[in-house]
Amino acid sequence: MYRYLIIVPAMALIVGPRLWVEYVRRRHDSKEIADSKTGAELARELLDLNELPGVKVEQTDIGDHYDPRSKAVRLSRESFERRTLAALVTAAHEVGHALQDATDYPPFRWRSNLVRMARGTAEVGGVLLISTPVAALIARTPIPPTVIGATACAVLGSGLAAQLATLPTEWDASFRRAMPMLEARYLSGTQVDGAKEMLLACSLTYVASSLASVLQLWPWLPHGPVMLTPAAASVHASASTAAPSAKKPKGDRNGGRPTFGAPRRRTPSKVQRLVRLFGTPLIRTWYQAQGRRESSPNRQAIRRRTNQCQPGC
Repeated sequence: MYRYLIIVPAMALIVGPRLWVEYVRRRHDSKEIADSKTGAELARELLDLNELPGVKVEQTDIGDHYDPRSKAVRLSRESFERRTLAALVTAAHEVGHALQDATDYPPFRWRSNLVRMARGTAEVGGVLLISTPVAALIARTPIPPTVIGATACAVLGSGLAAQLATLPTEWDASFRRAMPMLEARYLSGTQVDGAKEMLLACSLTYVASSLASVLQLWPWLPHGPVMLTPAAASVHASASTAAPSAKKPKGDRNGGRPTFGAPRRRTPSKVQRLVRLFGTPLIRTWYQAQGRRESSPNRQAIRRRTNQCQPGC
């Protein structure tokens, strides 16, 4: 039961921000602002004001982002062409990442390095996870659980590190760089509140992604449920709770050594417990009564013979 008390709130924290950001974006993307710039025009103007003429503004089909290798702010079609509050906020946010790159902001640099490392680790880990079972089949030797566990921890751990480095980077690009530029000359009072709501919702999606990465990594940790097989886990639990004894347990055919791979004992169900509690005594009593009935004529015949046969006859 305690597992559900952890999993259900965690799933709500992961899915909730994504639903909220979709709702907020649709609400602020439905109406265009009169006499406003498009997202592309705003991005270009902000880059020029911050003396970054070498950074390009391009349209893309893979989502809004800033590419530090190409030095380009890439916006989706909606953010590139439209004059909505969502387009302006998105363009200013991506320009904030360009400013981080230009000023060599440390968390932005760490995130870029961790993302590259996570990609390389994922490729190497994928090859190992595929090749290790094949090699085990060819060599006819079992795979040590530590090999698979260490590979999974390396792949998921590098991704989690990149996610954690993303949090301060996104917060800085949103509230320390994008919002001051928007408040200065582009948004009114009510529009500023809507922009803050959008940026807060987007920041919570990164928190949800980090939480999802933690939940993916947790089962692969050394004390997680995946590192031990069910038989090994039961043996480990019984060995840790049982008191040390020099006497050899009854029925142990392996000299007291743990038998890995043995089937785990299942706890009896309610029906089985009722049968053992009431059914077994009733059946035993019935068999005993049947045995008395069959043996009683024989006992009477033996008594007649002993009474007829006296000593010396």
